Amino acid sequence: MTAQADFATAPRTPASLRRRLIVQLALPLVALFILDGALSFWAARRYADRVYDRWLVDSAQTLAQQVRLSGGQAAFHLPRVAQEMFEFDAEDVVLFRVEGARSGVIGGRDVPREGRNEERYPSVRFYDADVDAATMRFVELTSPLPPVSEEWTVTVGETTRKRDRVAEEILLYVWVPQIALLLLAGGVAYRAIVVQTDKLHALSVSLRDMSARKLVPVAGQNMPAEMMPLIEALNALIAKLDAAALAHRTFIANAAHQLRTPLTALQLQAEQALHCGSVEEMREAVARLQDVVHRAGRLANQLLLLSRAEPEAQSGANRHRTDLYELAFETARGWVPAAMAAQIDLGFDEGSAHALVDIDEALVAEALNNLLDNALKYCPARTRVTVSVRLTPQPTVIVEDTGRGIAPAERSRVVQRFYRGDHATGGTGLGLAIANEIALAHAGAFAITDAPGGGARFEMRFPSG
Repeated sequence: MTAQADFATAPRTPASLRRRLIVQLALPLVALFILDGALSFWAARRYADRVYDRWLVDSAQTLAQQVRLSGGQAAFHLPRVAQEMFEFDAEDVVLFRVEGARSGVIGGRDVPREGRNEERYPSVRFYDADVDAATMRFVELTSPLPPVSEEWTVTVGETTRKRDRVAEEILLYVWVPQIALLLLAGGVAYRAIVVQTDKLHALSVSLRDMSARKLVPVAGQNMPAEMMPLIEALNALIAKLDAAALAHRTFIANAAHQLRTPLTALQLQAEQALHCGSVEEMREAVARLQDVVHRAGRLANQLLLLSRAEPEAQSGANRHRTDLYELAFETARGWVPAAMAAQIDLGFDEGSAHALVDIDEALVAEALNNLLDNALKYCPARTRVTVSVRLTPQPTVIVEDTGRGIAPAERSRVVQRFYRGDHATGGTGLGLAIANEIALAHAGAFAITDAPGGGARFEMRFPSG
């Protein structure tokens, strides 16, 4: 029972493309050969029948010319030697009969009057009949004899041995070249299939031997035009993988560099705490240690959030229909105490629109948290930060302030990971980069512009629907 189960679940070996092409090409070729052979046999038989049918008609007309008037009555004059010559055939048996409508049979012997496969033409009728267990082909020629006003019928028949042999010979002469051509065509097709599938094999080998540390485009020289879209798609994928690998290596290097600073500070603060001589010094050292731990934890959380925001980490299962208005309002309300402590006026635009979009609610909320944290951190006291939602031209969450703003030359740089501007005071350098990554992960966009009242304006745009 177990062996049967293992056999049933064993993976099936995929069929060879070369074998599939050969089979799909060979079957039509064989079918075409059979059909052509059948048509050739029909044509050969038809040709042989027509040739020997004409001979029968000629023979019947020759015999009809031997009907003469003798003493006012019709008579058939065919010397015995001529009759023997007429009936003699080394392969076929020849029979004939000459009969008048009133005079009766005046020459030859009795032959079948009816048969099968009958064909009628003006004054001529063909039919097949069996005589002495042999199949014979007969022609019946009807013509009048004007002087005696009597209609005469001449019937000539012969066995079908010669016509069968001729048809077989013609078929043989046709089939032998066709078989040779079929074998030649099969060899040419097989060679072409082998050559083209070898190119696929070469492509697979180049992909298999490609190093993960060095991704290079696949060469497309001498490849069929039908394979170029595949090669272009592979090269595009390789370029994306190379860019992603480079981004990951850069991210890991930057993350390690950024984590080294708080870890070094953590180690120094711990060593200072060990050498404190009083409780007050110990408390100050622990407070500084707590601050370093907080910043290290903040950096670690930002790094985890950034990894979740990358497109390859996205999953449709985490996205739900969400009202941006409700999400932005609830997120902004959580920052009110921090804004009051920083003496910053944090508000929500009541004219905002309700916009339903399919998003990862947790990620978008974190992006908003980063934007608000960034605004409260870098805006001076007694400035204003406003959150709003717009529906057109596409659903957009906006965070704008009346602070010092961001210079146009810096806007493309502040969304880079770990970048800190000239006015940065602490932070991880990941807040705006995370907001940008989350927007892109939702097939949207992140934009930084000037706020109408001065300051910076941050927009997270999402696809409609």
